[in-house]
Amino acid sequence: MDLDALRFGNFQQLGEAVTDWRNMARKLKALAEDADKHLKARAHKADWAGLNAAVTRDFIDKTAGEYADAHTQADTIANILGDTRDELIGYRTEVQAAIERGATRHHLSVVDTGDGKFVVTQNTRPDWASDPGGGTGATSQQVVDDLRDEIQRILNKAVESDSTAARVLRLLVDQAKYGFSGTGYEDRDTAAKAIADADRLARILAKDPHDVTKTELATLNATLAKYKDDPLFAEEFAEQAGPKKVLTFYAGIADPYQGEYDPERSKQAKHSRRTSASSSGRPRSRTATGCRTGSAR
Repeated sequence: MDLDALRFGNFQQLGEAVTDWRNMARKLKALAEDADKHLKARAHKADWAGLNAAVTRDFIDKTAGEYADAHTQADTIANILGDTRDELIGYRTEVQAAIERGATRHHLSVVDTGDGKFVVTQNTRPDWASDPGGGTGATSQQVVDDLRDEIQRILNKAVESDSTAARVLRLLVDQAKYGFSGTGYEDRDTAAKAIADADRLARILAKDPHDVTKTELATLNATLAKYKDDPLFAEEFAEQAGPKKVLTFYAGIADPYQGEYDPERSKQAKHSRRTSASSSGRPRSRTATGCRTGSAR
């Protein structure tokens, strides 16, 4: 993200998108409630037998569930967009205040140079020729560097907010090909943490299994258990780890010839294989399950 994109960006369209998704979520909530109270309720009250009881009723249950999941996913998208918009507006306010403070107090100028870069320059003093120290600036270099670092920190946070939101939304859209997700997220941070934790576990699986510590195995088990029903985590974990890497990893940590036998490590390894089996597959939906290894982008 360029500095000027944050300073002068018009977030009105993003706000309109948030409004549209919130309206969509409200409509889907009404449809979900109607499907549950009427469609599903009538199906369960009906006196069916044979194929109708075994197939049709189950189909109606899944259809009603899809309305509920569609509402959950629309609400999640609205939450992430709204949270991201509020964060970006906050960062814009911070960076504008820093730039104005630098200009007012220290006569500093901030110029966007493109490609995410910018420069902070100090205005030349009109009396520079008479300065016995030879200084030409209106302030010290330390003040210039401090302002540069402050703006860079704000810009980094804005980039993080924008990029993680885009990544989360891409994964949510990718999941929709297989059915709506029933897991909701209240804000961007929660969804982004699920992705970050999946990436962290994938890095553990990328190591030589013999080099993985008991602490890392414990972290692996705890995190997989925490996200066992989280489709966003499962999507990212499957994408980053992949089935081949998972099989190689668990074959390695189960190797009886890797050194002195450690019963605690063996116990953790067995537990990891069980918990990973559900988390490394394709995120579950009411209409499809399975595993895919293509790109989320």
